[in-house]
Amino acid sequence: MFELLFLLLPIAAAYGYYMGRNSYKDKRASKKTEQTNNYLKGVDFFINNEREQAVDKFIAYLNEAHPTFESSLALGNLFRQRGEVDRAISLHTSLANNEDVEPYENELAQLELAGDFMSAGLLDRAEAILQDMVQIPRQRKSAVSLLVKLYEQERDFEKAIAVGKEHQDVLSPSSLNRICNYYCELAQNALVAGKLKEAGYLIAAAHEMVLTSIRPALLKAELLLKDQPKSKAEVLTLISKIAAADNSTGPFLLELLRKAFISDAQHQVTDQRLPHDPAYKEALVELSQKTGSAAVIVELAQYLAQYESREAAELLLLNAIKERPNIKLYSAYMGLRSQEQSDASDSESIMQLKSLIDAQIARHSVYSCTRCGFESSMMFWQCPSCRRWDTMRPKRAIDSD
Repeated sequence: MFELLFLLLPIAAAYGYYMGRNSYKDKRASKKTEQTNNYLKGVDFFINNEREQAVDKFIAYLNEAHPTFESSLALGNLFRQRGEVDRAISLHTSLANNEDVEPYENELAQLELAGDFMSAGLLDRAEAILQDMVQIPRQRKSAVSLLVKLYEQERDFEKAIAVGKEHQDVLSPSSLNRICNYYCELAQNALVAGKLKEAGYLIAAAHEMVLTSIRPALLKAELLLKDQPKSKAEVLTLISKIAAADNSTGPFLLELLRKAFISDAQHQVTDQRLPHDPAYKEALVELSQKTGSAAVIVELAQYLAQYESREAAELLLLNAIKERPNIKLYSAYMGLRSQEQSDASDSESIMQLKSLIDAQIARHSVYSCTRCGFESSMMFWQCPSCRRWDTMRPKRAIDSD
């Protein structure tokens, strides 16, 4: 019996080893399955625009995965995006101080650490890192881009422009657009302060930075109206060029058009009446054709109603509504129709309905970002949501322009 037990010992040991190995495999498979599930759930949340849940799942995935430099770097980035800046700083600092990593990996960790400091508001620390990184050729592009954003965050546009001009050869189109808008911000301030020569220089520099940007052209028109009140023809030429380049700018250009005619002493507007000038009508017709703006069409209809005939104004609005249904156009049409009613009660009913429509229009946002979709009733040249420049435009919708 004892001999039989002795012979069974190797079999028992082999069985124990086999079961233990299978148990380890099962645990590894279970862990791997959990990792994969977290990753797939993260992807699913990302696809469905559920950003916070996606970040949580990706963090869980990276925490469970075997840590590598790349995964640790990505984990720190996710911490920063989720607002856990302290954890991001701690992780990226450890990577930057790790003597076992390659030099280029240390540089990447330093750049991410600078991004962490910017998110935490520690701009002096971020600036010190980035100024060192700018001197490294392979990191210059990324470092310059972050340094420009840092000075933007400080609202120090002069420094941002200086860095951008020095390293213009490595700037991306989006960074060049940022520099263009920094010039425009300074030009706007100069215009308000009455420093017209300085504003002219800054506007020219902005245009040179990005030839296709409409903001410098709009500012140039403002400058011409302040500096040379008689330069109406040049302003009208600029308005025509801007309208041809970007048909979403109708409301902006309408304001400039009004100023161009009102600035002339013989066309001062003393009440709600529009400038009585055939050239103003011609400019409105051209602008409406190029932009299709509801605001411009309403202005043209009001001109026709005041100086030609209400029938012509109504016909213009009806044709525009058939081509592109719009509540603002309909409201203007109702306003004209109410003036035709001989019965005071009918006229009052139409005006009450018009008031309801106008109240509905007032509730909706006027501007939206073409990048992230952020909506606002105020115009911002930098989107408050995605922080991109020159992406806010008047909305083109049934209840907007």
